[in-house]
Amino acid sequence: MKDFKIAAASKDGERVDTHFGFADVYRIIKVNMEDKTWTIERVQELNFPGVETTGDTRCWGRDEGRVTFTAEALKDCKYLLVSKIGPHPQRVLARYNFECLETNMELGEAVEKIIEFEQRLDDGPQN
Repeated sequence: MKDFKIAAASKDGERVDTHFGFADVYRIIKVNMEDKTWTIERVQELNFPGVETTGDTRCWGRDEGRVTFTAEALKDCKYLLVSKIGPHPQRVLARYNFECLETNMELGEAVEKIIEFEQRLDDGPQN
């Protein structure tokens, strides 16, 4: 079983609460599949080069440069949890092999669901 990381768009650190196009803070969660535990490894703030985002309420999900910048900043993660994401950023992120998932769950609940899914993949088909 292979360990992996999840990037969760969460301002409050409690639940997945941010649309991809507005997210500038991610909780990076490291999952240990050996014992099915997880920890928040770091808080990743995205500071887009040359862009002042304070007070900016525009969605930037169609901005290829920002989507690519985000992908590069989070490239050590397998999953990306957001409250919503459009088709354009999903296509760009797919090139980086991200699994993008939409949810508004609490972080712990969402992570546990992913761990269960990964376990089923590892176990293979059931007869």
